[in-house]
Amino acid sequence: MSMDKRILLAKLLRLIRLLGPSARLFVEGLEKALEDGDVSALYHYSTMIKRDTYLERPRPRWPGFFKHCRGKHYELPEPLRASGMDALEAIRRRRSRRSYSSSPLSLEEVATLLYYGVGITGWDNEWPLRSYPCAGGLQPVEAYLVAENAEDLPPGLYHYEPDTHRLCLMRRGRYLGELAEICLGQEHVAEAPAAIILTAMYQRTASKYHAKAYRYIHVDTGAVVENIYIVAEALGLATVVIGAFYDQELCKLLGIDCYTEIPVAVMPTGHRAEI
Repeated sequence: MSMDKRILLAKLLRLIRLLGPSARLFVEGLEKALEDGDVSALYHYSTMIKRDTYLERPRPRWPGFFKHCRGKHYELPEPLRASGMDALEAIRRRRSRRSYSSSPLSLEEVATLLYYGVGITGWDNEWPLRSYPCAGGLQPVEAYLVAENAEDLPPGLYHYEPDTHRLCLMRRGRYLGELAEICLGQEHVAEAPAAIILTAMYQRTASKYHAKAYRYIHVDTGAVVENIYIVAEALGLATVVIGAFYDQELCKLLGIDCYTEIPVAVMPTGHRAEI
């Protein structure tokens, strides 16, 4: 056995010892991953909940509910309270739409999409209540806006701050072309007036649920995706969810580390093209 393999094996055994009683779950996953050539089996088995075993790692510190940036802030108008289409009709009509007109998004439409996607809809003392359900009420989802054709917003990359219902300009510029390339060359991304990027703050959920949190944050983000779909349908807009992208390139665009905060979905959004 080479020295490199010996070092790797030693590190693996150390990790197994650190896992304690849950090590057998890790070993089951490792055996299945080696058997089927499926690396996802390692995580799947390691994070199963059994009556006598649960993986209580990692144990990150709680990072708080909100993330803020230091750029120029843009106040958003109040979101629409009604659209003329009820929720059941919006769900029935919901479709993935990839064709956009040249019309700009209004600031009210941007505000409505973000508010009903990830916004704060109430408070329980100091605990924010959000528009989407989430494991333990830990609210891991962050929303970014790449805008090129939105009224009253200069082209740029923005972060949505739900506690103040504002957009923070992180960087000026036109990034939809770059985003389209990051999304494996999906050209329709560059044709939209804007795109919402959803990320998940892993540590928020992992502070309570440990490694199992990686499962939960994707469930939570899926709820946000559906919120945005339904709101877009109610407003007569087009959107589609994209999960195929070069992770590290998207993280670089957003200025995140791809571990404590990870990208989950991209949703180009705009008015529907005439057919």
